[in-house]
Amino acid sequence: MKPSNLLKSVLFLLPVAATSQVQPLLPDSNSTVVFKLKKQPRFYLTVHGGYSVALGSTFKFYPDDVNSISVQMIENSAPSKNISYSATTKGLGEGARFGAGLSYIINDFINVGIDFDYLSTSISKNRDSTFYQVKKSEGIDYRYTERYNITYKAKLLTISPNITFKAISRPRFFIYNKIGAILTFRPNSIQTENQDAKMRMAEQGFVKDSSSKNTKRYEWGIRNPAFGFMGAIGMQVKITGRIRAYGEIQFTHVVFAVKNRVLTNYTLNGREMVKTLTRAEKEIEFEKNYTDDEWSNNPNQPAKATRQRFPISYIGFQAGLAYRF
Repeated sequence: MKPSNLLKSVLFLLPVAATSQVQPLLPDSNSTVVFKLKKQPRFYLTVHGGYSVALGSTFKFYPDDVNSISVQMIENSAPSKNISYSATTKGLGEGARFGAGLSYIINDFINVGIDFDYLSTSISKNRDSTFYQVKKSEGIDYRYTERYNITYKAKLLTISPNITFKAISRPRFFIYNKIGAILTFRPNSIQTENQDAKMRMAEQGFVKDSSSKNTKRYEWGIRNPAFGFMGAIGMQVKITGRIRAYGEIQFTHVVFAVKNRVLTNYTLNGREMVKTLTRAEKEIEFEKNYTDDEWSNNPNQPAKATRQRFPISYIGFQAGLAYRF
């Protein structure tokens, strides 16, 4: 064979040999390719904390808006009486809160869950009173000062079943709104009153100083459970594959339906006096309808009053972490 013919044969066989060594990259018509998606966790476990500010409906726990009272009766001068008023700017529902929750992802737009929250809140008000009387012609000089403080405290352990709706959803974050019911089991509410008074009486050169201090503690019996509702808007941001951070602004409204109020402690100048009082003086029962007969009221039975409902409304910001599992 001529060298030129041999060279042509080699050049022809090389592509054929190379083709026979290469495996097909694509499956033939009889093969099947299966794509399997990784299963995504559907539960969220959350922990959170925040601070709430009370709204106006909770401000009127106090019997009045009086801040101070001053009365002066000076001989040969017209008596004067000045009363100072101060609007309340803080109500029950204000304070720090913290809790935890569990939610389940139904689909890309809706989650259902339940939250548990604890809130301890209190409000307090002072009222100062002074009385000053002078009769120089009779040698009388009488002075009286009093500081009165009233405080309300409430502790709320709330359970809130809720639904979350995703308004805007992106791979790294989503914005949502949430609505739910509020149930408060064994709600607790305490009223405390402190009265600190000082007196000085001077008459015909004789001076007598005296003082008194008394403390009263009441427990409000609240219907169990207490009910309410909540609503929130917030945003959740992805940190890792399973951990998210979130923050939300939440509105909560709970109503306390009062059954009774009981005086549990009454201390006068260091001496416990509650046992010296009748049951009617210590306890009030709240009823929808009742009849008052002043001639036949039994001192060994609770006093009666119309039913009371105390709203506790607050709005606040809370932030937390969510773990998806």
